[in-house]
Amino acid sequence: MGKRSRRAATRRSESVGGSGARQRAERARAKASGPSPLSRLRPLILPAILAAAGLAVVWIGVFGSTETGAREQPPPVLGDASAPVTMVEYGDFQCPSCGAFFRSIEPQLRAEYIDSGRVRLEWHDFAWIGPESRDAANAARCAADQGRFWEYHDLLYRNQAGENTGTFSKDRLKLLGVTAGLEAAQFERCVDDGTFAGTVAADMAEVRSLGLRGTPTFIIGDQQIVGAQPFETFRAALDAELAAAGG
Repeated sequence: MGKRSRRAATRRSESVGGSGARQRAERARAKASGPSPLSRLRPLILPAILAAAGLAVVWIGVFGSTETGAREQPPPVLGDASAPVTMVEYGDFQCPSCGAFFRSIEPQLRAEYIDSGRVRLEWHDFAWIGPESRDAANAARCAADQGRFWEYHDLLYRNQAGENTGTFSKDRLKLLGVTAGLEAAQFERCVDDGTFAGTVAADMAEVRSLGLRGTPTFIIGDQQIVGAQPFETFRAALDAELAAAGG
């Protein structure tokens, strides 16, 4: 082999050797620095997705399907629309404490504050206990569509008997509609179709946004009362709000 050929071979050997050395150095640096951030996160990504999905399932299980009915409805109001003080109630028709409030406290509130035109009671659904809560809430809105929300509201509370046991099945809700004097065909169609499920779901979204935790919850001005508290608790809150309103 001539000198020129030996020099060319030497350059090729150095080039290959240099390339191999660089590759070995890069592998060594990669090994020393460990896996990339993305590769370290990869085992965590799927569990995180599954956990998020699980939370979504729990949320929907508690608060119901995200599907909504086709119609919306404003909150039902008991009392004079121009009353100086509004008492907002978030309730569930299956809630025992809500039933206790209806039977023992609400009659006094109606007699002393609502019937006198000083306070108006505004209803919002907090239908969290189960499917019969949501069906009952929708049925009450169907009654409201015929101008008889409060009559149906009262019937639901008078007929409480356990939670998700069939007491507020759709068939029984329809029978209560007959008792309330509702036009049967219109009411039954509304109950079957879940016409106001969207309104009930919107109230539940409001419950979540306010961070409410129990039923019944009442808001009077900037005061929040949870549960069937003694009448004096409501009286103190309402009197303070009336004084502030000059009523």
